[in-house]
Amino acid sequence: MSETLGAKKEVTATIKIDWLLYDIMNETFLRGRTIQNKENHKEVASMFASEDEENREKILRSIKKGFAEVKTELAEYLDEDGTTTDNSHYDGSDDLSLKLQMPSNFNEAATTGVGEAIHDYLKNTAIAEWYMVTNKADAEQYVALAQKSLVSIQQAVSKRSRPKRPTD
Repeated sequence: MSETLGAKKEVTATIKIDWLLYDIMNETFLRGRTIQNKENHKEVASMFASEDEENREKILRSIKKGFAEVKTELAEYLDEDGTTTDNSHYDGSDDLSLKLQMPSNFNEAATTGVGEAIHDYLKNTAIAEWYMVTNKADAEQYVALAQKSLVSIQQAVSKRSRPKRPTD
């Protein structure tokens, strides 16, 4: 028998903050552009998330909150210790990373799905919170999309590989 039998698999999911912010800004831009008409220019302009300081602060706060929710969801797999937290500002200068200790039979083909679902969840929760202030009509749609992303996270980390038959 292999001495690594039952050894955990380390899976690291890194969310590049620049790409996450771009996706949030692009999504809000595209959504605004699709509903713009001759009468709603001002309302549509406020829907666009941007790099302006006050906008960025709100979006980063939403991302920090969403990332904490992801960590809670994946707590059984997290390789972290620490018993303190704070509500300090996240400035977006560092990418977000999760180091997961997955079961030995975790299907590594699902690794990409884990990262993409986390990215999607963070994007959708940030847009939902942004739209609660700037576009209430679409906010619930993004809450629902975030919930679908959370299910995708759960499904991805639950993928397992079939046992391999001994060769002797």
